[in-house]
Amino acid sequence: MVQTLRFATLDVFTTQPYSGNPLGVVFLPDSSSTPITQEQKQLIAQEFNLSETIFIHPTSQSSPSSRTIDIFTTTEELPFAGHPTIGAVSWFLEHSANEADKTNVQTLITKAGPFAISRVPGSQSGAVAAKIAHNVHIHSSRFAVSELLRLHPSLVPFLGQGGPDSFPVFSIVKGMSQVLVELPSLEALAATECPVSGEVIPCKSVAEGGYLDAGWEESGLVVVYFYVRDVYDETTGKKVIRSRMLLRNIEDPATGSAASGLASYLALTGAEAGSTAEFDIVQGVEMGRRSDISVAVTVGARGQEKKIETVELRGSAVKVTSGELVI
Repeated sequence: MVQTLRFATLDVFTTQPYSGNPLGVVFLPDSSSTPITQEQKQLIAQEFNLSETIFIHPTSQSSPSSRTIDIFTTTEELPFAGHPTIGAVSWFLEHSANEADKTNVQTLITKAGPFAISRVPGSQSGAVAAKIAHNVHIHSSRFAVSELLRLHPSLVPFLGQGGPDSFPVFSIVKGMSQVLVELPSLEALAATECPVSGEVIPCKSVAEGGYLDAGWEESGLVVVYFYVRDVYDETTGKKVIRSRMLLRNIEDPATGSAASGLASYLALTGAEAGSTAEFDIVQGVEMGRRSDISVAVTVGARGQEKKIETVELRGSAVKVTSGELVI
């Protein structure tokens, strides 16, 4: 007998279908059915051919207030990614046909750790929030502007003279790291193109020729996250950060992990201990898939040093399709 699985797709970080970042959502069978292997999950993610697909585990009778997800790209499993996390939270709290999900689920469990989840109070758009597990780290090595311009030569007119000579490398968790590139204008952001030959920054330690400190070179991604601060946004009437992320030969409409990393870095280097810094980040405009990402970062202190206490990622999602797939 052919085995099938239910699936849905969501557009995440938006309230409008065909905007934001698409996400595949696959519901794994209960214990009475044949288990789905990691290899099968990877094949399904390749079939969806989206930036990420999540696999939702069935409800555990011993822990009905928590739900577990696996996150896959078309090539690998990830410990954490932002738009799959918000998509999963939105599914449980807003879209699930199981009313028990909407009232009972309080924790989302990923390979990166457990996240407390909630609705955003007073939101008119069904926005949800996840206090993401984090292990932030500013790496000792910086990414040289010469290397950035080798990968992205279209930025030479904007960064070739008189600009910064390097950019910070930051990890939100092990396996998810970002080169944070602040650009001088929206014109520069619009001019940004995919890296030459689709080259990817290796996830290696400095000793191995990479940019990560020892102990941080786990499998995962090092992405370049471009951003411009203090941009007036006509849609919301607020000052926002505009961003783009281009990996290999594709652009990502919304990169919640990189947005969380950027917000954490800006809070850690700019906010006072004991404060909460809030950031509104708009991504995907240049590719016609606007995504609205919000991040709130609480900064504490460890002796004389500041530390990140909490990182809360916020956003909305809308259901687009549903159906069954064959195993």
